[in-house]
Amino acid sequence: MKTFLRAMPLVFIMLLIVYWLPEVISKNPTDIITPKEESESIQSESFDYQTTDLEPEQLPVLGLGSYIGKNVESFTENFGDPKRIDPTIYGEEQWIFGEHETDYVQLGVKNGVITDLFALGSDLNVAPFEIGMSITEVFQIASFYPTYSVESQDKQVTLELTESDLNYRPLIAFDNQTFAVLMMDRSTNQITAVRYLDASSLLRLGVYDDGSVVNDDYSIDIDETNQKVISEANKKQVYEILNILRQRYELSVLNASDALSEAAQTIFIDQEMQLTLDGDGQLEEEGSFAETSGLSSTETYILDDKSRYVEDNTNQEFQPLTSEQIEHTLQKTNLELDEVRILYSNQKTDMTWLVTNWLTLEIERKFLMDARMTEIGVAYRGNDILLILH
Repeated sequence: MKTFLRAMPLVFIMLLIVYWLPEVISKNPTDIITPKEESESIQSESFDYQTTDLEPEQLPVLGLGSYIGKNVESFTENFGDPKRIDPTIYGEEQWIFGEHETDYVQLGVKNGVITDLFALGSDLNVAPFEIGMSITEVFQIASFYPTYSVESQDKQVTLELTESDLNYRPLIAFDNQTFAVLMMDRSTNQITAVRYLDASSLLRLGVYDDGSVVNDDYSIDIDETNQKVISEANKKQVYEILNILRQRYELSVLNASDALSEAAQTIFIDQEMQLTLDGDGQLEEEGSFAETSGLSSTETYILDDKSRYVEDNTNQEFQPLTSEQIEHTLQKTNLELDEVRILYSNQKTDMTWLVTNWLTLEIERKFLMDARMTEIGVAYRGNDILLILH
């Protein structure tokens, strides 16, 4: 009995430890949550955006966003001359600054005025946000709204954001009547880039639902020579942006391959020849591509076949590609089909958007961030872009 009484205090202390220790640990999350665990928890959460039908909050414009609407000289005074100036299908100029993961930025310039600014470099001032900021930190700064009223050239348009937009492409309004799109990485749930735009540029980008059946065509008529120059400029931008993002995740850069680009272009040519031979614009039933191509031999992804961004086929200059057509042509090349990745898109928007938006999508991100890939080829045709990674 005496032994039992002497042991009672010890038992009591043990019970206290068992009860209180989990409570103490749970109240110190900063010491036990790793970046990997934080990413996993974010991906599994269902976020409360606190959306409202009220007019969207306008944040004070800060950092690089303050250059929208100003003369381009105000930017070059602080950042120096661009490394090059690219033409665009909109008749505007794309000024390219920086070469590294820390400083890369693009300006859209119209009549000497900055209308569009794409900030990718991790050291750039995108206040009140930061490149690499997590979505949970963004929530502490800004509220997300499902609809925005945008006025441009005496036209008022209501943009509607989907749940996916709110997750990975949220729109922010500033008090100088400009906007920013926060491009989020699908895997890390962190900001990879910030795209600042004036109202006209935002509507032209055409990435949010504006209720119309067909997006307005803002492009201008371009002759074949200038189109080739624009296509080469687009290729450079794809290589630059994609490799900067791969460097950010400590992956090797993708080397531009003329052979892969030629193979990608051949896919477009083959399809046009086949449609011409068919006469009625339909692919032949006999000896169909699906029977000869072996679709499981390579990973092909057709981006957004049923997306709202893709217009009805009757309004497109070219017939959209199919997996069968791509596979059929590749089988006639020297490429090992199990060693390549193919990404095709016919979205009607610019290359800057496409590349960063691919990181917000699961399958596309997997393709582009594949550590085994070392080369890339790119081909263009109208609104179509075809990437081959090897």
